[in-house]
Amino acid sequence: MTTAMWGDLKRRMISSRKRVLEEVETADKKKQRVTEQQRRHYGLINQGATCYLNSVLQVLFMTPEIYGRLDPKSLITDQELRKIFEKLQETTCGTENITKSLEIEDVYEQEDAAKCLELILDKVFQGQLAYTTKCFKGHSINEETNPFWTLPLSLRDMHDGNYSVERGFEKIFQTKFYKEDNMLFCKQCKKKTEAASGCEMVESPHILILLLKRFVFDYNIMSDVKSDCSVDVPQEIETQGKKYKLYGIVNHMGSLTGGHYTATVRSREDKTWYDCEDTHVQKAEEQPFAKARTYNSSTAYLLMYRASVSRDEVKEEQEEPCKSQLTSRRTLF
Repeated sequence: MTTAMWGDLKRRMISSRKRVLEEVETADKKKQRVTEQQRRHYGLINQGATCYLNSVLQVLFMTPEIYGRLDPKSLITDQELRKIFEKLQETTCGTENITKSLEIEDVYEQEDAAKCLELILDKVFQGQLAYTTKCFKGHSINEETNPFWTLPLSLRDMHDGNYSVERGFEKIFQTKFYKEDNMLFCKQCKKKTEAASGCEMVESPHILILLLKRFVFDYNIMSDVKSDCSVDVPQEIETQGKKYKLYGIVNHMGSLTGGHYTATVRSREDKTWYDCEDTHVQKAEEQPFAKARTYNSSTAYLLMYRASVSRDEVKEEQEEPCKSQLTSRRTLF
């Protein structure tokens, strides 16, 4: 090979390497999909099949109400959550440590995002439901109050092929009557009698989580199945005189065994919805509620609603002493 030919080959090799580096850099930027105006929105690395964890963490990242409740001197999980939230302000990051603290052993086995969320939930998500059953004479048959962190909604009651989240939510609190063959025994009446039961939310959580039961057991085929029905998600829900506004969605697409989780979250800073798919974070092409007060989705699985607060409550929160290094972040979302 002549000197001229070797020089030409070397130049081509350098040029080729430069192109590869540029392509890698471009691919990296596309992967993160973060523009100058969106620098506060970063993704989480998928360890194998941990998209369910990433989606939950992205929604919690947009829930600054829990920041001040994370005790770095207490639970290891709290420590790791603080670290992840701090890193997500600046860059894409991994989840190896939080995986260990949650005792997730196999990162290549997909888990349920709802169950993952339950491992992390704080009192900010806790409410109280009171169940009361009385006979037609008003005697108490049963009374109990239980805490809840999520409210499951069955997707079986559909109208025109769509499921209404609002109607499903209201159904939880509808009175149920027991008559004829379904009468209940009343100790005071000393016999079976007609009765009525009801449910009331006696303590409302600041963050209300609705679980759409897409995974159910089908007794006809004796196997778990998934429902991909479309649901009408309301922007706002009201109960007990308190209004809630949607700010986060955990989505599931695919089958039971080969599914994938993503998150759609609303930034309180720029009032914009973002799609979060592991390391990919970008402004949602279709902005929910841009054209209507309901959002139709066949993938929504967990719905996160935030209670509206009064001006006095906002003032109290602003005057509250800093409890966390993440306080600066709380003003953003």
